[in-house]
This record gives sequence, structure tokens and C-alpha cells, in this order.
Amino acid sequence: MRSIVSLLLILFLVSCNEGKKFEDTYNQALILQYLVTPNNPQESCESIITNKDLCFQSYYQATGGSFTATSASVKTQTCQGLITSTLYKNMSSIAQTCSFNCQASDWKIKTDLGTCRESTPTALVEASLNNPSVVSCLRSCFATTNNQISNEQIPSYLFFNIIQEGD
Repeated sequence: MRSIVSLLLILFLVSCNEGKKFEDTYNQALILQYLVTPNNPQESCESIITNKDLCFQSYYQATGGSFTATSASVKTQTCQGLITSTLYKNMSSIAQTCSFNCQASDWKIKTDLGTCRESTPTALVEASLNNPSVVSCLRSCFATTNNQISNEQIPSYLFFNIIQEGD
């Protein structure tokens, strides 16, 4: 009889165990994403410039023009300035890296698809503003910190839009 009561008590306690909460699942997802996310904003930022240069070079070759790639020192200085700018300085380095990777991928895809050969540099920059993949990617960078980013804020995080505005 005592063993039956003990067994029932154990079953009752196990059945009363609260299920996983959404917050617990969200926290686990954040930790896992943190562990698998690259964390090098300087390298990711320089990757944007490298991929942009490859794209623009492709355009100028197709149109018979010449193009000079951005020097390593200019890449480094530009990215150091951007990372410490008002826009990015309060973001974690992982969020910065994520944002830069979204944009580097965009430029690489443009080059791989041959879009660079067919569009002007201005049109290529503007295409990033209207690219749903870039916008979605940037949103995901903010989602990991449970922050939201509005449609109006997206252009302010696009690297070449910042440079064009002189920030």
C-alpha cells in the first residue's frame, strides 16, 4: 500500500511539472544563435566593401571603364569609423556582424547573378534598399535582441546609404 501511495505521489508531482514556457524557449534560441553567430564586425564590414568593389569592377569592365578597388587601409579606417559611429556603437558586436553580413551577402549575390554588369552603381545601391532579403536579414539581426526595426530605420543601417549621406 505504501508503495502505491509513493508511486501515485511521484506521478502527481511529475504531472504537475510546468511545461516549457515561451520565454525559456526564446532564451535557449538566443543562446544557441549567440554560439553559432560569427563575431567579427571589422572583418564583416570590410567584406561589404570587398564585395561592393567586385560588383562595381564587374560593371566598369562591362562598360569599358576602369575601376580601382578600395585599399586595405581605407577599408579598415572606414569600418572602424562605422563600428564606432552613433548608429552602431550601442549594438553588440554580434549584431554589428550580423548587419554587415546581410549586406556583404547582398553584394556577393549581385555579382554572382551578373546583376552588377547590367546596372549602374547608383541603381545597385538603391536595389539594396528595396531588396526584401536584405530587409528580412537586417530584421533578424534585431530580432535576436528582441528589438524591432521599422521600415523607416532600415535605410539608415545600409552601409552605402550611410557613406552617401556622409556619416
